[in-house]
Amino acid sequence: MHLRERKDVIRMENVWNLFCGVTEKNTTFPSKELNLIEDLCFTEGVNILLHAGLVIFSIFGIFATRRKKRTPLFHSDSLLRGWVHFPWHNCRWLLTFVYIFLSMCCLWDGILSQRRSTINRPFLYTVDAVQLLSSILSIMYYDAVEKANDPLYLLLFICHWPTACGINVFKVYQLYLKNLTIYHLTFSLTCILVVVYGLFIILELCAFFQLGYLGPWYSRRVPPLELQDASRKFHQPYVNTFSQITYSWISWLLKEGSHTPIQMETLGKLSQQEMGLTNFQVFKRSYDKQMETISPERMKSGDLGKVYFKAFGKPFLIGAVLKIIGDLAGLIAPLCIDGILRFVADDFKYSEKGSYFVSVWEFISNGYILTFLMLSTMLLQNICLQLSYYIVIREGMHIRASLQSMIYKKALLLPVWVFSGGLLTVGQIMNYMSIDSLQIMMAAFLGFYIVSIPIQIVLAVILLYFQLGISALVGISVILLLAPLQYFISKKFASIQKRTMECSDERIKKSNEMLHCIKLLKLYSWEGIFASALKEARQKEMKYMLKGSFSVISTLFLTQVTPIIATLVAFSTYSAFTGSPLTANKAFSALALFDKFNSPLIIFPVIVRMIVNTVLSTHRLASYFSTDELKGMGTTFIESKKADEPLPPAKNADLSVEQVQLEDETIPENSTSRYQSADHPDEPQNSLLNNHSNNAKPEESTVDDVENPTNSTANALEITNGSFAWSSNSEQICLQDISTKIPEGKITILVGKVGSGKTSLLSAMLGEMTTVSGNVKWATPNQPIAYSAQAAWLRNASLQNNIVLEEEFDEERFNMVIDACALQPDIDILPAREQTEIGEKGINLSGGQKQRVSVARALYSRCSVVILDDPLSALDVHVGSRVFHQGIMGVLKKEGRTVIIVTHHLEYLKEADHIIVMENGMIDAQGTYWDISTQNPDLVQIWKTLIAKEDNEGEEEGKDDNFEEAYLQMEQKPGNVDGKLVQDEEKEEGSISIRVYWLYIRSIGIFFFFGLLFAVIIKQSFFVAIDFWLADWSSAGTLLIQNKSRNESVSRIENQAVLTHYLNGYIGLTCAAVITALFSSIAHVLSGIKASKYLFRKMLVNVMALPLRFFESTPIGRILNRFSSDIKAIDDQIPTNLERFLWHLLLCLSAVLINIIVTPFFIIPILPLLVFYYFLQKFFRASSRELQRLDSITKSPVFAHFSETLGGLTTIRAYKCEDKFFEQIVDKIDYNNIAYLYLNTINRWLAIRLDFIGTTIVFAATLCALVTAELHYLEDGLVGLAILHALKMSTFLNWSVREMAELEMQMNSVERVHHYTELKTERQLKESMMAPVSISWPRSGKIEIYKLSVRYADHLDPVLHNLTLTIEAGTTVGICGRTGSGKSSLSLSLLRIIDNYKGYIKIGGIDISTVSLAFLRRAISIIPQDPVLFGGSVRFNLDPESDHSDEELWEVLQIAQLDQFVMKTAFKNSTVLIIAHRIQTIIDCERVIVMHQGQIVEDGDPKVLQNNDSFFAKLVKASN
Repeated sequence: MHLRERKDVIRMENVWNLFCGVTEKNTTFPSKELNLIEDLCFTEGVNILLHAGLVIFSIFGIFATRRKKRTPLFHSDSLLRGWVHFPWHNCRWLLTFVYIFLSMCCLWDGILSQRRSTINRPFLYTVDAVQLLSSILSIMYYDAVEKANDPLYLLLFICHWPTACGINVFKVYQLYLKNLTIYHLTFSLTCILVVVYGLFIILELCAFFQLGYLGPWYSRRVPPLELQDASRKFHQPYVNTFSQITYSWISWLLKEGSHTPIQMETLGKLSQQEMGLTNFQVFKRSYDKQMETISPERMKSGDLGKVYFKAFGKPFLIGAVLKIIGDLAGLIAPLCIDGILRFVADDFKYSEKGSYFVSVWEFISNGYILTFLMLSTMLLQNICLQLSYYIVIREGMHIRASLQSMIYKKALLLPVWVFSGGLLTVGQIMNYMSIDSLQIMMAAFLGFYIVSIPIQIVLAVILLYFQLGISALVGISVILLLAPLQYFISKKFASIQKRTMECSDERIKKSNEMLHCIKLLKLYSWEGIFASALKEARQKEMKYMLKGSFSVISTLFLTQVTPIIATLVAFSTYSAFTGSPLTANKAFSALALFDKFNSPLIIFPVIVRMIVNTVLSTHRLASYFSTDELKGMGTTFIESKKADEPLPPAKNADLSVEQVQLEDETIPENSTSRYQSADHPDEPQNSLLNNHSNNAKPEESTVDDVENPTNSTANALEITNGSFAWSSNSEQICLQDISTKIPEGKITILVGKVGSGKTSLLSAMLGEMTTVSGNVKWATPNQPIAYSAQAAWLRNASLQNNIVLEEEFDEERFNMVIDACALQPDIDILPAREQTEIGEKGINLSGGQKQRVSVARALYSRCSVVILDDPLSALDVHVGSRVFHQGIMGVLKKEGRTVIIVTHHLEYLKEADHIIVMENGMIDAQGTYWDISTQNPDLVQIWKTLIAKEDNEGEEEGKDDNFEEAYLQMEQKPGNVDGKLVQDEEKEEGSISIRVYWLYIRSIGIFFFFGLLFAVIIKQSFFVAIDFWLADWSSAGTLLIQNKSRNESVSRIENQAVLTHYLNGYIGLTCAAVITALFSSIAHVLSGIKASKYLFRKMLVNVMALPLRFFESTPIGRILNRFSSDIKAIDDQIPTNLERFLWHLLLCLSAVLINIIVTPFFIIPILPLLVFYYFLQKFFRASSRELQRLDSITKSPVFAHFSETLGGLTTIRAYKCEDKFFEQIVDKIDYNNIAYLYLNTINRWLAIRLDFIGTTIVFAATLCALVTAELHYLEDGLVGLAILHALKMSTFLNWSVREMAELEMQMNSVERVHHYTELKTERQLKESMMAPVSISWPRSGKIEIYKLSVRYADHLDPVLHNLTLTIEAGTTVGICGRTGSGKSSLSLSLLRIIDNYKGYIKIGGIDISTVSLAFLRRAISIIPQDPVLFGGSVRFNLDPESDHSDEELWEVLQIAQLDQFVMKTAFKNSTVLIIAHRIQTIIDCERVIVMHQGQIVEDGDPKVLQNNDSFFAKLVKASN
């Protein structure tokens, strides 16, 4: 037993001796060295046990925390979602990264010290290896503890860090006693480790006292509230630091995207800090504070710039600091190249000593250490740059979201006169939302370059001076001389860009007008006129784009050739200034430093353009935000007064529309009104609400027999001595001396001639006009008002949503309103009934249907005040009567709501409680019917005459309820059960088709494209040749110096000959590269212009030829997005990206080839890296494609909603729906930003991994070159060449993949534009065979229809069934029938707006299917139900083609003023079809056709039809 113990002791002694390196006591060792070894070995032995213990306990701790009952997403005890961060979380991670780096340095120090020693000392590197492992495991352990939310496990660190600190303090003491100083790396590293361990101790104590996990009061930390919502999947702020800098947390999305296309539902919701409302509030607070210092009208772009900075400046400063750190780290690589090539040139010589510790200088002079240092600094550079990009892009998105929200908020406050007066256009404001907000976002992306570029350039110049001396300054002077030229070019480009943006505004404005008027354009075959105008606007835009392209060509050329020319000048003068030949270390470190100018040179013109565009956009937005706002209705109210009291004199002149409290006693806050208020719609009503005024039913009251009401009531509205104008700056007063009172809970009707000021008075009541003098006072301040505009405003939503608007759905009330507005038959024929989408602006509804939906919205609302602007004008007589009696009198009056109606139906005046007669912008008469008949009997007599003219019977008869009931009993076949008119925007899935790339190549021109490709390849070939020539030149210089150092004679003539030879070759190659670079730049720019011109023209031509059904089912915003954002991408982004992608791709390929040529076994590491690279980018692109598509698609709803809002501002403001509509736009912006935020984050996910691959390639290339050179197979010049190109590859590998992904994303714009070029057009449907038609066709207006069946689309039911009809030439035919009966469809089929699939139509004996559409539509004139006016002169509106003289146009205008006589005189020799909405308009026709369910039910002489029990007779009776 004793012997065994002795063997164990001997074995342990042997292990110890092996560890210490003293297995054999060498008597030749000095005793001093032997003592040092033994003392350090003991200390390191304790040290290795400490770190080994941490390794073991960390591994056990990681497994122990994972065995706890938890999942990665859930808190173990409270079952709350998510995880926590302990105090000083980020500081601990950063300190651990430093600790890991120091441990690696310690390991390299031990290895180098051992290599320089003649004594074997394993303890020098084994301890450091275990320390490195423990440093890595320590942070893994900490992360596991955090996820388990169990800080008790941190007690391990509380024990470890003080012990490690104490050991290293003792080690410092030992080294100091042995005369080691800070010049020795071991001593320096140990001192730094003491500091690091001390910082760890401080962190642990802070965590201990803040968490208090040993105290009785301790409770576990609660995860962030954001993580409790499972739908919020964006976790970047909440993951650990390692995951934040590598973005590994988002890998789940890429995994999912690699299997199935990503959908919006996959992405979840934005976190609170990313939401548009949050950022809008931040921006608005800063904006309001800035506005406190200036007046709104004096706001300048600088003031708005201050708002940007105050609201979002802090994150940008952090991003700028990270960018500067990254750039500084990037400058280390050229210095490392210099050291590595010096190391190679010295033939790897070093002397061996006994027990040796390397110095700091020896450490950083070693080529392998410099390779490791270059690897570390490149990793630091990559991490800092990617973090800075993430921050600025994220904050740029926040700025865009806040600006778009602010632009929309401002739009809600704009008075209507800013549009009608030409101060602003819809196109301009759409540009503010899309282009200007994008420009400012792009400025946010690149803004930190303004700070980082000067710092990077100054430091690069200093380093170059140390490398090359005066010759470096000469080379840099070339850059400085060319910089003003670039500035001049950029300035010139800025002015051109401004004009281009103005032309773009004009083009988008014309596009918007064209799309809004497309129905009329097709009816009149005027598409060509507007297409020509749009082409002309585009041509003007392209003219400035072409001018700007010369600036772009110059910029691209200078960017590529400036570094080459600078190096040429520097290297050619180096020997002259220094008297020494150019060596490899000087040449390639300088070349690497000159490459640092590439990025600033590329970015500088972009920055200049960005600054110019940002200033312009900010100026435009500042001007927009300074636009006058609508002051709206006020906040005070009318005190209780009687309606019959005299109007008070004018008070508070020059006030806006406001509430002014009258002089009587104040109404208590708790007082209640007899009538329903907006805030309490369900309170019981007064008994008066159930009766009509004067206790008379509508049908019992006559025009002559209206009693004077004696009861008095409160007023809902009072206007006193009011004068109103549209603009505050206008000299024209539209309304003057307006004094009136609107009785509360009564019916007030406004009448007057066209243009007398009725609608203007309503606008004044709503606060839409400027009050020049007088005041407007409402009884209830800021109350919502139900408003039905003269031109009905409808949303691109379901019929139900249009009626309900933003109120809660009440089925019983909804059905009541539908019945009152006679909408049930219309709903019955809709494919999904009330859930049917009605299209943008209700484009697939008739005018009458639109109007009734608008009225139904007013009836459904619970507003106490209802304003209806001419609600009956577009309705059939019987429908109008029903809407008035059952809707207005039957719903509104019974509910006791105040109703103000503008109408031309004088027969309803007898129903009014109050009448206002307008004349020339003034009130001509007002009061009850009895008052006016007493005061102005002549006026009443005129009314009676007009009513008698429209109705031969002077007395109203009760309508035929049986007919109404019979007419409403229609059985309709359902169509699309989903009722979706507007389909979701098309979204391709998977990779962009090769066909799309081929399409883009064809749009450039096949020969032109291959010429472009050839130019790029030749250019890159010359660039590579220059670098090979430089490698040979520098190697020759090194050889000359080595010969000189070996005392070999080298003549001056020989030196000069070598210099001349290489210099001439360098100059020749440089000139060739410059010329090919110029041709390449020209080819790239011209290719972009050719492609853009071709694609735009092709899309425009095809869109103009699309069927009307397409425009009915596609939001205008979606189409406009093709003409704006997608064309913008094709104009600007694709050409630039394509040029850079080809350049960077060839750089990467050439780098690989150069390294393989220089060191053939470089192929061993590069092959797996390239395979990994291929699968990585493929894995990434699958998700990136879909996110780009989602980003593009989710933009359209933002612009569509904005466009829709601008069309209904008055209605939205009247209903007080501004906040709800603002919430909707913010939601849509957020919906778009979700896709954009994830897209940015996965871009960073890819970028950091590509950076790591690039760094690994540099590391591998450098090691391969070092090993090859150490074996004396490689000259130092070729080593420098290999490292330099590997460095370039590490940079451009990332760029090439990113540009390839971006190019693929931007090709989505080509795909989307191309999609619109492939849609079936009208002309493709029927015009394969055209009949020869005389230019004077049709000489005869005879119409023959035989068994005609038509439908709007192949998948829809027919709207006309087997229709057979003959109309003789010159006949005037009236066509009537209920909405949906097919009368409008018949007129559209005559113009082939909808085509027949059975039967035929002949006009003048020729089948119209054989006549070209343009010829057909020009031969038939139509007056559409909805009037449309174009921007421009009256002449253009009358005669866009300029076919007629001024005299003819004046004659037309005079005829049009005769109203009812137009049909009898102007069209007396024509065949006239009249689609009737009023029976009186067709009662005198020669023939009447009654339609029902797409078929003719009656046809004959109206005089005969109305004398029997026919449908037509019932219509006549109902109208009377």
